[in-house]
Amino acid sequence: MEHQAWKDCLRSLRKKAGFDFAGMASAVRGRSTLLVWKEASGNRSKNYLKIVLEPGKGVAGGVYGREKAMIVQDTLQTYSESEIVNSPILLAEDLRSFAAFPLRAEGRIEGVLLLAMRQAGGITRERYAQLLDLLAGGICGMEAEASAYEDAIETVHPEYQALPIYELVDVPVREAINEERQRIARDLHDSVIQNLVGVQMQLRTLKYARDMEEVREGLQVADTSLNQIQEELREILLRVKPGVVEDLGLGEALRQHFRFLEASHGIHVDFTENTDGRRFGQDVETVVYRICQEACANACKYAQTGEIEVNLHWNRAGTLRLEVRDSGKGFDAENVKSKGGGMGLPGMQYWASSIGAELTVRSAPGRGTCVMLVVQDT
Repeated sequence: MEHQAWKDCLRSLRKKAGFDFAGMASAVRGRSTLLVWKEASGNRSKNYLKIVLEPGKGVAGGVYGREKAMIVQDTLQTYSESEIVNSPILLAEDLRSFAAFPLRAEGRIEGVLLLAMRQAGGITRERYAQLLDLLAGGICGMEAEASAYEDAIETVHPEYQALPIYELVDVPVREAINEERQRIARDLHDSVIQNLVGVQMQLRTLKYARDMEEVREGLQVADTSLNQIQEELREILLRVKPGVVEDLGLGEALRQHFRFLEASHGIHVDFTENTDGRRFGQDVETVVYRICQEACANACKYAQTGEIEVNLHWNRAGTLRLEVRDSGKGFDAENVKSKGGGMGLPGMQYWASSIGAELTVRSAPGRGTCVMLVVQDT
């Protein structure tokens, strides 16, 4: 069947059943079988076309491998953050609840049908029953293998937790991950760990200090060494590009992180952006993501507020601006160090300076906090 005919079938089914998204994955058989998302309706981007899965992996691969329908009422409750990353269709289309069916033709499974909502709890018993009625005659020349509602409700099984294959031909994911782990291990061993051992030895010698002046000098040396170690760790962190950013792009990666914050901390994140899937340089995307993570984490820990506002804006002049704002308890931004805290703020300043960006932090007790990052010439 031609792709346009598939698209027409999916569009009609999605509208009749009242779903936000409908997609169809096909089994591609060669020396091994792979699942590829071929067509969709209600999709927000074309990223789903890049997903290639082995049987047993991801949503489509899991349904195909088990030959059984599946219902998930809340992806954030059913999957951990890492498991959602390993189910790329959920991220690519921001899906929170779904029903998926194996598609059979001529006696074997030829694909998977996915119908989903972008809010949790969207697969009600009534909607599922209506969907089964609509699928009774098949779709695109294939039979949708249904299950009873209770039998299809999904709890996570180990086979869904395996890493799916992204863009199989172009990206050697496992090799890249192993190389990155080895590089980080070398960096930590050759610099950070050795320097920490040095600080430990410095502090141990203070047990034998003859007077307080010698103790003060020893503590000053240790403090200087620890500051150097902090800078080394920040440099290592800066070179590690978050995998979710590389796979999804900056805007979608931030959305995924905000869903995790909402589920784990109970804080609503009001996110607006206008980048339209635009990709920026590797260092820029890494720094913006890290600074946004840090600013949101600080708000979750200290602001005592139920909402965070995040705006990511790009203009035609090439300026990228990130703004993270809350209306919480705030703090004295001019005297953070004197209060013994603030390790996150120097880290954000360091990351910003590494790409020549400007970071501004405005806050006062009782007046909330605003963190703004401005990157020129993106």
